[in-house]
Amino acid sequence: MSRFFAGDSDSDTESDLSEPEQQQTAANAARLYVLSDDEEEVKRVVRSEKDKRFDDITECVKVLRNSKKIKDVSKVQTDFESLVKSFGKAKSVVEKNGIPRVYIRTLAEMEDFVKELWEDKKKLSKLNAKALSSLRQRIRKYNKDFEDDITKYRETPDDEEDDKVVAAGADDDDDDSDSDAEPVAKAPKVSKPKAPKPARELGSDDDDDYDWGMSDSSSDSEGDEEGEKPMNQYTVEYFLKKAPKGKEASKPKQPKAPRAKAAAAADGDAEGSEWVEAQNRKKQMFRSKEDVTPAAVVTKYNDIMSSRGKKGVDRNDQAELLRQLHKHAEDAELSSAVLIKIGLGIVTCMLDYNTKLSNCMKMELWQSCMDNVNGLLDRMESCSVIVSDGADEEENVEDPEKPLRLRGSFLTLTERLDEEFVKILQNTDAHSTDYVERLRAEGKLYALIERTHQYLLTNNGSNADLCSVSMREIDHLYYKFDEAASSTREDKTAVSKLETLCKFIYSHDVPDRSRTRTLLSHVYYYALHDRFFEARDFLLMSHLQESISHSDVPTQILYNRTLAQLGLCAFRHGMIRDAHTALNDLQSSGRAKELLAQGLLTQRHNERSPEQEKIEKMRLIPFHMHINLELLECVYLASSMLLEIPYMAANEHNLKKRIQSKSFHHQLRQSERQPLVGPPETMREHVVAASHAMKIGDWRGCKDFMLAIKCWDLFRNVDEVKDMLSRKIKEETLRTYLFSYSNVYDSLSLDILREMFELSQSTVHSVVSKMIINEDLHAVLDEPSAVIVTQRAEPTRQQSLALQLSEKVNMMFDINDKLFNARTGDVFYNRQQGRRGDRRGGDRFNKGDRQ
Repeated sequence: MSRFFAGDSDSDTESDLSEPEQQQTAANAARLYVLSDDEEEVKRVVRSEKDKRFDDITECVKVLRNSKKIKDVSKVQTDFESLVKSFGKAKSVVEKNGIPRVYIRTLAEMEDFVKELWEDKKKLSKLNAKALSSLRQRIRKYNKDFEDDITKYRETPDDEEDDKVVAAGADDDDDDSDSDAEPVAKAPKVSKPKAPKPARELGSDDDDDYDWGMSDSSSDSEGDEEGEKPMNQYTVEYFLKKAPKGKEASKPKQPKAPRAKAAAAADGDAEGSEWVEAQNRKKQMFRSKEDVTPAAVVTKYNDIMSSRGKKGVDRNDQAELLRQLHKHAEDAELSSAVLIKIGLGIVTCMLDYNTKLSNCMKMELWQSCMDNVNGLLDRMESCSVIVSDGADEEENVEDPEKPLRLRGSFLTLTERLDEEFVKILQNTDAHSTDYVERLRAEGKLYALIERTHQYLLTNNGSNADLCSVSMREIDHLYYKFDEAASSTREDKTAVSKLETLCKFIYSHDVPDRSRTRTLLSHVYYYALHDRFFEARDFLLMSHLQESISHSDVPTQILYNRTLAQLGLCAFRHGMIRDAHTALNDLQSSGRAKELLAQGLLTQRHNERSPEQEKIEKMRLIPFHMHINLELLECVYLASSMLLEIPYMAANEHNLKKRIQSKSFHHQLRQSERQPLVGPPETMREHVVAASHAMKIGDWRGCKDFMLAIKCWDLFRNVDEVKDMLSRKIKEETLRTYLFSYSNVYDSLSLDILREMFELSQSTVHSVVSKMIINEDLHAVLDEPSAVIVTQRAEPTRQQSLALQLSEKVNMMFDINDKLFNARTGDVFYNRQQGRRGDRRGGDRFNKGDRQ
């Protein structure tokens, strides 16, 4: 009968229990009730402030390391800020006890973590990349206060055992011990002899409790042997995590033996033979040295290159096979043509390492390619091997009686190296030392291009190849200032190398694109060397401004760069209107950075797709070719000021005055809206302050504000530019003064104007004469007395306001008349409109007669 039923039928079985067993059962039941009290006593632990603060720091370190494992940079940034806050709360404890070592170690690990991710920043998502930039700046700024501690820690870092302890604590959330603490081994348990169970009395009330606590005899015996407690004697301490025992903790882990060695040791060979590791033997290409013939090597080469570009082919293995083939050919002393053919294949495989166009080669791989190409060129020049891409010509790698000829294009390798070098510079931080170090390789690259050009000239290369390599040379020369060319620009017989290359392309090149790019590079070169008139005439005669919109994007970028450089050249020559005209299209759009391919701007309304963004980034020019954007804007605003301020003074009461520079007027309106205007700080504020000074005729204040701008120092001839700018400020301030205050004077003396503006007599006479001839100034110049006699032909302010009011009333009348006729559907609207126009025209004609 089941024990769950407390009937009389099983009374005989229950009577078999002894009295000691009954006492043991009662003790177990009492121990179960004590469990809750023990648990409450364990929780009531009083900790010091030091332990609380350090435990908070340790917990933050655990969470931070978990976030670092999954490389969630946003979460790492949040956890790092939490760690900094916890450390700030423990400031009082740290001052007494010092900085915890785990905190210094975490800061050092964060530096290494950010440095590692920064190298592979392209693989991160956009959110993580943005968070990484913020985290990098935060850690750099924060770790400055702990530089000495981090340096000391890096000299004596913690052992790996400490890292394992902390890592184990980070994985287990229930472990509350400190990450730096060493595990403490518990004392081994001493098994006590088990007391005999007391006999249970028949008919007692705890029958059910005894039945639930009973277990099988076999399981009881096993539990006694293992030293375990019965189920009803388990307390909270049993379920807590325990440190490893002393013997097990101190016992080091034995490294696993290889399976082959373990099997051999298990077999126990009686002869005592030793185990020999099997070596990875590579497949031999040729059985013997006699088999290495030019035909066999070419066949092997074709087999290897036939797998080029196929899916699943390892390019490193392919290049390694070609290197082995090259070594076999060298050992067999084959002809130079065979070695050059294999060398061309090796360089081709190295250049094919990156499958994506947006990815760039590593600098070490690029240097290796450069060395191989130079070696190939040396061998080709010494052995007179002709490498051409003619499909009709047959290769000759064996017969020494005929000229050695290979099918291929050495120029293509040079062009690919040039393109990869540009990609490397595009993907390098422009403000780092790596960019400067990599830029030094440009000299070697240009020397290689020159050697390729000379090789093509020697071996009668085609005109297309010669024009292509000449264009590559021009791309490396047109933006660089040549002191020799600048010093001899007066000598017409002196012709620079760039001009020679350009003339060759003009006379031999067929495609219009190459000619257009060569022409723009030529104009850029002239403008850079202050040959403004030649550059301007060259550009105007080409009529490129009419068809440039139909050109490709790189050509349009070069056109924008040429216009920018032409505007700077015009400003250096004092041609303010020409400089303003050249820079107006670039600066008025507000996208000069994009138009010059010097960076990408954030778009508000429509965002770029990832593919479009990659394409635009590939078009960006390297940093060392940039034109300073601040200098461009400063020149444009200065030119606008010298043109707009006199025009505004001359047409103060004219409603239909035209605006030449919208961006300049925008800066003026912004300054007028400010309630409090302080001293200028930025470049734009300096130009606005100079404009206000010019309005009132204060040329000294205008000059001081303009010359205080620091970007003028970017010009080579700084003193000449500043002198020109000072002279232009004086002349335009004189014109503004005459426009604004000519109504106040009956006559003005030229000597007084000369002293006021510190100009020469001829300059003042020239400015005043031009104003009178152009009818800008209603006055008469009396040359014997050197006096300007003004004529009051202009209306007063009250008269000009009355004229403006009449014009506005007439405009309002016309608009209302049109709306009324459009609503009523008057069929005679057009006829009445024509009569009204005739009547108004007659009124204006009569009015003109009266005047």
